[in-house]
Amino acid sequence: MMNVREKEQFLGFLRDRGQRVTGERLALFDEIFSQHGHIDAEELLAAMRARGLKISRATVYRNLDLLVESGLARKSRLGSRGFLYEHMHAGQQHDHLVCAGCGRVVEFVSPGIVALQAEICRAHGFVPARHTLQIAGLCNRCAEEAVPDGLASAPAPGRMAHV
Repeated sequence: MMNVREKEQFLGFLRDRGQRVTGERLALFDEIFSQHGHIDAEELLAAMRARGLKISRATVYRNLDLLVESGLARKSRLGSRGFLYEHMHAGQQHDHLVCAGCGRVVEFVSPGIVALQAEICRAHGFVPARHTLQIAGLCNRCAEEAVPDGLASAPAPGRMAHV
């Protein structure tokens, strides 16, 4: 199993807080770590029920919050879709491009951004714990649809999502 370290981290987190290790919690952990993108709580609930698991909506939301608190999941408002969740692996960090037209989310990693953040933190005597970077705009397809001749140089202000 690829997520053994993460599962042990989650189990330790639950035990340290005096929380029970339940089948529902483990099933939710397995489900979110089987996803390879951003998913909302309702989609997680539907996926679990499609696998024949009996789990309540409240249990999904409550345990997603525990996964976020443990550092094993990230909760982000990406574009206008509301909150989305994604699993996190230790030491992995990425940022997002979000299309305000179609809602597409692109993950990216930039060593230059990482180096710049470290430089800024050093210059200000700051020890970072985490960061989020989300760039809102239009993907090429939506930009071309917005300007019929395909000469879109920047998204129209009304089409940008609030970040």
